[in-house]
Amino acid sequence: MNTLHKFAVLTLSAVLTVCLLAGCGASASSTASSAASSVASSVTASEAASSAASKAQATVEFTVTAADGSVSSVLLNVTDGEKLSTALAEAGIISQEEAEAGFVTTVNGETADYDKDQAWWCLTDAAGEMTTVGVADIELHDGDSYAFTYTKG
Repeated sequence: MNTLHKFAVLTLSAVLTVCLLAGCGASASSTASSAASSVASSVTASEAASSAASKAQATVEFTVTAADGSVSSVLLNVTDGEKLSTALAEAGIISQEEAEAGFVTTVNGETADYDKDQAWWCLTDAAGEMTTVGVADIELHDGDSYAFTYTKG
């Protein structure tokens, strides 16, 4: 009986040990799952914040100097990173077709015809330097300033 009693105690101990380890494994798995959910939530929140930041508003000044020398300026409220061509088309400064093409010949209804009299619209930045790319390639950021100047020659 003594041997049978020892065997029963050992068997019971083994069963309890297996149950305890299985329970800890489930708890560890649950903890790992909870941690993974927490990380996923953090990533989702971070992506949402990043998305909100990428949709931040920006104010950009745009100036047009017409053929007669008259100057008009407008403040454009845009989404940070928005293309200049899109902002100008939405403001009615250039046509949607020219915005999509990225080559501007008509600004505020005034057309510059290079073939006729060598007139063209010079696009400059805040420093007055001619840009090296067209309106379709310029991303706008808060405080930017650009200008079109009717130019001949």
